[in-house]
Amino acid sequence: MYGKSLILALSFLLVPAVAMAGGRKEEDLAKALAKYEKTGNVERCIQASRIRTSRVIDDYNILFIMKGKKAYLNTMKHRCSRLGFEKSFSYELHVNQLCNIDIITVFDSTGGIQGPSCGLEKFVEYKKKPKEDKKE
Repeated sequence: MYGKSLILALSFLLVPAVAMAGGRKEEDLAKALAKYEKTGNVERCIQASRIRTSRVIDDYNILFIMKGKKAYLNTMKHRCSRLGFEKSFSYELHVNQLCNIDIITVFDSTGGIQGPSCGLEKFVEYKKKPKEDKKE
């Protein structure tokens, strides 16, 4: 009897935590995209040599920041476990492009072993917002 009550009590505690995690994910995504505006373009591939850096936002989203004023958001259809925690991944290129059919592999920093592999989706293009002039 006490076991069932404890499980029920713990499940009520987890519901707000899950809701808060979803809200935090949206906040993290909004913060990462704050300097950018959506262009409406969607690409199957991006030029790997043009990638300046990548920013892992969570287990679903990676922002590829390009040389110049563009960035591409890749939102994976399925959760890529530990990606948001580890914040690092690798990929193998066959040509100088990273495409929606490519697979990324999460680096597991705790054990030095290969983490899960996840499929990318199409890349949504963003461009940097113009800087606002400061008026005195």
